[in-house]
Amino acid sequence: MKKLAILAGLAAALGIAAPAAAQAVSVKPSVPADARSAVELVHGKHYHHNSRDVQRAYKRHNAHRYYSHRPPVVVYHHHQVRPWSYWRPYVVQHHYHGFGAPVFYSSHPHYGPYYRVRAYDRSNVALWLGISAITGAILFSNY
Repeated sequence: MKKLAILAGLAAALGIAAPAAAQAVSVKPSVPADARSAVELVHGKHYHHNSRDVQRAYKRHNAHRYYSHRPPVVVYHHHQVRPWSYWRPYVVQHHYHGFGAPVFYSSHPHYGPYYRVRAYDRSNVALWLGISAITGAILFSNY
């Protein structure tokens, strides 16, 4: 075992020393010094980070995490209160119409900030709606 370790160390030392010795030998260059600086070595196909091949390989590799039809990222701000005009189209989609002036309540033990507004349902019956100022959810409807 010691012999194997010694041989491995010797091979490593020679591997490091041989290139240094080769660099120390001066050979008259056959190419002018200005031309040598422009020479580039190509060792196979080089990929740029944004190339299609790299992107395809990345998607294949991470197929379980990335989908081609991912939904957009939804950013919710903590307790972002929106104005009544923002939530009104949502309430209209739920078949309410003829809104009165909304009253904003900044705190409720169960609902949090909400709007209380007079409206009519699809049967033209007047009622009071409670609309969350944060999510736009219809909290209650009282006749």
